[in-house]
Order: sequence, then structure tokens, then C-alpha cells
Amino acid sequence: MKFLLILQGDGEQPLRRDEFERAAYDAGELVCGEVLADPQLAVHMPDRAAPAAIDAYYLIDVDSRERAVELARLLPDCQSAGRSVEIRAVMHSTAADF
Repeated sequence: MKFLLILQGDGEQPLRRDEFERAAYDAGELVCGEVLADPQLAVHMPDRAAPAAIDAYYLIDVDSRERAVELARLLPDCQSAGRSVEIRAVMHSTAADF
């Protein structure tokens, strides 16, 4: 099952996510991940107040939701004030995973 880990919140300092990246990569579960540009450079459609800032994401491919949660707990975003990690399943066109 694929899950998108959405990292969001406030924070001026970049967080080191080495432990998560090493664990997910070594297990063959890290598909990709990127840090996003500053939210002030974003375009919101329709034009209204922006939601919580998303500053990075990881796409993982794991055997279960429990494993996705286990990996997400390695992210410092889970323990940092004003930050959070949202774990969302990536749906396939048949929704066969559910």
C-alpha cells in the first residue's frame, strides 16, 4: 500500500529527517520525497486563505497502515511544536487496497 506522508506546520529551522530516510530506504519502502518551495510562492485556487503550510512530503510503499505510522513516528515533525505529519493512503483506481 502506498501512503503519502504530508509534513506541515510552522518552523524556521529545517528538520533533519535522516533516521526516517535511512529506515525507509534500507527497507525498500521509500518511493520518493521532496522539500517544497516557500508557501509564499504558492498559488491558491480559488483565491482564498491558504490552509496549513505543507513544506515537504514522502511517498512510501509499505505492507500496512501500521508500518506507515511506525515510519512516520521517526520524523522529528511528530515531536516538534507547531508541526504535524498527515498520513494519507494513495488510492488506486480500483481501491483494491481497501
